Amino acid sequence: MLKTLWMKFSEDASLPSSFTPQEQQLLEDVYDPTNAQSIWSRALDVLALPPSRGPLVSWYKTVPYVNWSEIVETVSCGWMYVTERGGGWTYTQRNNLLRTFALVKSQWRIEKYVDNACKSPLPQGRDAKLLESTALGLALQALMQRLPSGSPQEFAQWLAAPDKSPFTVRKTMMQIQGIQKRRTQLSSAWLEIFPPRPARSVEPDTPAFFWDKPDEAAPVPTAQTPQPAATEWKGLPVCGGQVTGRAIILKNAEARLSALDPSEFPILVFPRARPETVELFPHAYGLLFAEGGALSHACTVAREQGIPCVTGIGQDFLRDIQTLSEKQGKLWLSIDGAEGTVKALPQKE
Repeated sequence: MLKTLWMKFSEDASLPSSFTPQEQQLLEDVYDPTNAQSIWSRALDVLALPPSRGPLVSWYKTVPYVNWSEIVETVSCGWMYVTERGGGWTYTQRNNLLRTFALVKSQWRIEKYVDNACKSPLPQGRDAKLLESTALGLALQALMQRLPSGSPQEFAQWLAAPDKSPFTVRKTMMQIQGIQKRRTQLSSAWLEIFPPRPARSVEPDTPAFFWDKPDEAAPVPTAQTPQPAATEWKGLPVCGGQVTGRAIILKNAEARLSALDPSEFPILVFPRARPETVELFPHAYGLLFAEGGALSHACTVAREQGIPCVTGIGQDFLRDIQTLSEKQGKLWLSIDGAEGTVKALPQKE
């Protein structure tokens, strides 16, 4: 019996940073595999995927986790499953002819659904939008199973410029990019049921994932001895372009816009690529996210708006620039969105 991998909902998803009891129940209702009329079950029907067999949502210190083992098996029609390795997790394939045939048929149906959905007018009504957004999210996971093993940097570069990606993955990357654009248009439906709110003053200590039960979660790493602040960092490229400007560190989207001086070419720095950060994009010459995937809502919008952007730079980066800002007063950065690099510049006189 394989263990179940519970993975934390992405920080860049359109979900609140803290949940009321009513919102917890609402999220469980959306992902209820026992209800044939739930958004989750209907999305599986749309894609002709097999029904889920176990619970989809679990909680750890009020933070939602999703049953990743179930999702991987579902979208691969049982061809792939998750296993534990070296304190982490990996994907394992089942060399079974019938499962392989089912996967090929599923991929064909999903590709057809994605092409039709991305060309159609937006659905009307909240539930219809939630359904399409969920189905496209599952389709996204299925399409990503086609991609060869590679680094996150490679994937982000392909996503930023699909026309320059290897020929063997080009069509898939264009479809993935199309899904993200479409889901961005559908995100208002999620915001209706999970309104954005200020970030927590203190984030709960939660592991990236746990196996089987929350009380078996891997301990959160203890704080290390502070190191001297670095001046160069590497993250995931999101949108190409080079820009030099003043770093404006923002804990959340409720920043004082009066602090943004356009003549200083503001480079906005956020802890996470949360959806509400897009409200400040019109004031940004560059965008940096300490955490967040290249497929996040915020990164998709940055890519569409052509703002040089790097994500996934790490919490050490955030601590470094906070330290440098305290020393210098004003911190100037140079970023290369295509390469995913960030450099701190010497203090201006």
